[in-house]
Amino acid sequence: MEQEEEILLTGGRITKGVVRVGDTVRRPVGPHSPFVHRLLRHLEDVGSDAAPRLLGTDAKGREVLSFQHGEVVTAFRARDWSPAQITAAAQLLRRLHDATAGTPIADGAETVCHNDFSPLNVAFVDGLPASAFDFDQAAPGPRARDLAYAAWLWLLGAEITGHLDHQLALLRTFLDVYGLEDEYRRGFGGRIVARVEAERAMHERAGRVAGPGSWLHREIAWLREHADAIDLGLASSS
Repeated sequence: MEQEEEILLTGGRITKGVVRVGDTVRRPVGPHSPFVHRLLRHLEDVGSDAAPRLLGTDAKGREVLSFQHGEVVTAFRARDWSPAQITAAAQLLRRLHDATAGTPIADGAETVCHNDFSPLNVAFVDGLPASAFDFDQAAPGPRARDLAYAAWLWLLGAEITGHLDHQLALLRTFLDVYGLEDEYRRGFGGRIVARVEAERAMHERAGRVAGPGSWLHREIAWLREHADAIDLGLASSS
């Protein structure tokens, strides 16, 4: 039987060797794969449409996932989002969190965080975020931590497309649609800084360059400088 063509998929920043074969995606497995597989099976069991289905492993030992149809973003710094897109992104992340909150896979934590809810890891249908993929960093944790990281990935940073006031209006939309309580919005700027600093530390432990002079270092410097402005922008929400 003729072997189907493998098409290299781009966009991800960490996991290499991800390919499409027919209507499936093949990904290398790693130390975290058993948890990710439990998570994907759980999402399937509860009927969630927010993530791919785990279909098993192939002859090369790679995990086989259902292919999520739609468009993907390939430029990480693309942040010119409409209110409708930000609304759909918030709804998608909320669906993911609600599907695992209070379940055994959350292991006593508030939910299971995606931990890399980036535009790069979302399939867009008709221009709107429809489903997420690349759960390699998923782990139990608090909702607000995942929201803080998503806020940076989608809306904030040294190379934002729009004026900061515009981005903060979109951030208010994101948090309002998600339904984040006021108590978790206080100090949200500092929460974003802490989450991105933790990401930098993870990259350093993994041997990836993330120290002084790196892009991530510059992003953290920007976030620190604007943390108070972020808090004021969120406090102005009516």
